[in-house]
Amino acid sequence: MKFGILFEGNMPPTRPATEHEIFWQAVEQVKVAEEVGFEYVWAVEHHFLEGFSHCSAPEIFLTAVAQHTESIRIGHGVVLLPYKFNHPTRVAERIATLDLLSNGRVEFGTGRALTIEELAGFGIHPDDTRDMWDEALHAIPPMWTEHEFPGYKGRHLDLPKRVVVPKPLQDPHPPIWLACTSPTSYKRAGEYGLGALCLSFGKPEDVGVRLQDYFQSKQNRNPVTSTVNDQVAAFSVLHCGADDREARWRGGRQAIGYLNQIGSYVGDVGMYDGYREWAEARGRDEKGQRRDRGSEEQQVEKMIQDAGLCLGDPDRCAEIIAKYRDVGCDQFLGIVQYGDLTHEEILEGIRLFGREVIPRFQ
Repeated sequence: MKFGILFEGNMPPTRPATEHEIFWQAVEQVKVAEEVGFEYVWAVEHHFLEGFSHCSAPEIFLTAVAQHTESIRIGHGVVLLPYKFNHPTRVAERIATLDLLSNGRVEFGTGRALTIEELAGFGIHPDDTRDMWDEALHAIPPMWTEHEFPGYKGRHLDLPKRVVVPKPLQDPHPPIWLACTSPTSYKRAGEYGLGALCLSFGKPEDVGVRLQDYFQSKQNRNPVTSTVNDQVAAFSVLHCGADDREARWRGGRQAIGYLNQIGSYVGDVGMYDGYREWAEARGRDEKGQRRDRGSEEQQVEKMIQDAGLCLGDPDRCAEIIAKYRDVGCDQFLGIVQYGDLTHEEILEGIRLFGREVIPRFQ
């Protein structure tokens, strides 16, 4: 197993830090994570999600991270590929530049966005996002691998021949991933030769079921590029502490607030054909809200028991990580900067996890 940390720029009203502080604290957290054995850092792209995510320009944050680290892999996960978010030529240029400035450490995650807040804010119809993602995904690799991009014409994109510069340092280009949240996305990732970023909260056993779709779809592989990425990464909130009960409660209360924040922004995306499958797979109603609710304490303990949250002392965290390993995950990503956890608490948790959990999986 490999380990990474993932940043949303989470900043609820209770967070004891400013925007300026959370970005520079995140840089320090990555530096410490690299020192104690984490091999990846990932940053999301979100827009308009005040409180939940202030990470609307992850390529800039990751460039700063690259200048303060030496070996940790730089995961841009995910870039929103519908062209109204990001023109594919600009994506190719930015990722290649980040790869050069990080000395060839970039991982290229792709996706299409999940919230009505973001889609409507950029004038994107939810039912168009999968096709928009697909077209951009096929257009970008030739911009890196061929001196002159031959052009691309689809239903949404009409791109002319051009020499796209710069080219990435990695040969032929950074590994490509897909954010997987529904059965179709797992199948598409396997078919296209993409790494699977399992970016949904749930039981490892549920992830394992979806990964069977991923593994089976490789039999009908039609890769988008000659460089196949067969890695699988899953994520959860992560808070490791010396006292098991305190770590579960301290991290768990913040995790419930974090989950409720994203739920408030999803909107009625589940009513659209392009996202109905996601809503059904996650046990949500058409407005994206979770159907099964109990008290806050019940929710926390149930999700820890199901290994949906990685919270507790090193022994408990290791037990949870083992469940992800056993269903076929190569990498575990922990969201460490969330809720009102302080910078000092986060650093302490990273150090403890790196010292006592990571070595058990190497």
